[in-house]
Amino acid sequence: IMEIKHGRAAMLGFIHVIATHAGIRLPGYLSIANDLKFADMPIGCFASLEAVPTAGWLQIMLTTCMVETGAGNLPEYPGPGTVLAGPMGLKKAGFFGEPQLDSKAPGDIGGPLWTRYDDPEVKAYKLNIERNNG
Repeated sequence: IMEIKHGRAAMLGFIHVIATHAGIRLPGYLSIANDLKFADMPIGCFASLEAVPTAGWLQIMLTTCMVETGAGNLPEYPGPGTVLAGPMGLKKAGFFGEPQLDSKAPGDIGGPLWTRYDDPEVKAYKLNIERNNG
């Protein structure tokens, strides 16, 4: 499981480098307090990492911890695919997916939109593709 999560993080990092080199930037501010816009971020991999303020890194680490521990999920989880009314309209239960339950495979927290493979051969094939790409 850990290898797959690290591979996914590496793929997202690679997409970040490609997107910034292509000139794709989010609108608005990365840090209003530091008057730092997304458009002002340097393109280089290490330069962009160093330009993120400390508070931004703390937010990234907090979000990562919430995803890993399931802290972003609802305290009383009503079940997979349950639709709840929220301030932004209808949404699926769980901000970061679904909590890890004993009845599910380790790492299966993606929610009802996550594709799952019942055939062990197909599942092994797909996981190997993901490992090789990560």
